[in-house]
Amino acid sequence: MSTIQTPRAYAARRAPTSAGIDGSRDGSSGRHGLFAGGELLLLVLALALAVVVHGHPTPLPGDVGASLAVQRALLPHHTLTAALDEVSTINWPIPSAIVLAAIVVVLLVLRRWLDVIVAVAVSALADGSSYLTNSIVRRPRPLGHGLHILRHITNYFSFPSGHVIHAMAFFGILLFLTYRTRRPAAPWLWLVRLVLVVLIVLMGPSRVLEGEHWPSDVLEGLLLGAFWLVLGIHAYNWASRRYPRFLGRGEARRA
Repeated sequence: MSTIQTPRAYAARRAPTSAGIDGSRDGSSGRHGLFAGGELLLLVLALALAVVVHGHPTPLPGDVGASLAVQRALLPHHTLTAALDEVSTINWPIPSAIVLAAIVVVLLVLRRWLDVIVAVAVSALADGSSYLTNSIVRRPRPLGHGLHILRHITNYFSFPSGHVIHAMAFFGILLFLTYRTRRPAAPWLWLVRLVLVVLIVLMGPSRVLEGEHWPSDVLEGLLLGAFWLVLGIHAYNWASRRYPRFLGRGEARRA
């Protein structure tokens, strides 16, 4: 025997589903707000520091003392300084371009189209913002004050540290992408993550150790790099829901 549903009964049956949809949208909006707030904070801090350095291109208070402290602590240890020099070398233009190309090839082989788009875009935007800021602020490279200068760079200004921006943004987005797989706990992925974290953490000290940047240059690099990293993660999360066809076969889907 068939039953006839009243409008009220039909609404009652549909209510849980609607609530679930609304809850999902509320959660997505909340995450969007958090990302946007973080991006805004990082951008404001980076712009504020750039304005300060543009008006005061000489070392900021603490720059000289911190640089000397890093060099005095690390220069006597030749093996350590050689290792840090290698960390710095990987982010010079030619080595960094080779690394980027190799990673893009690997991602293309894995058919992770969205990863390629986000990784290349984050790298390009981060490096572009580094060049633009450098051209506007035009801070001289460290010199004097008893500092050890490994290379006297004359074709590029000091602020911000392009090495640090690239490391934070590019290696950071790669670190994030290692967790966007269906097997994020795979043992080999932990080795990749360890290498990426080491490169990110040690890039700043390596630039100060070599006497090529002030600590405030490194700080600006961290702020700008973190801005592009957070923006890249934000864009990936949005695009993975909007365009799931660009995700690889082994790539985790967003809820």
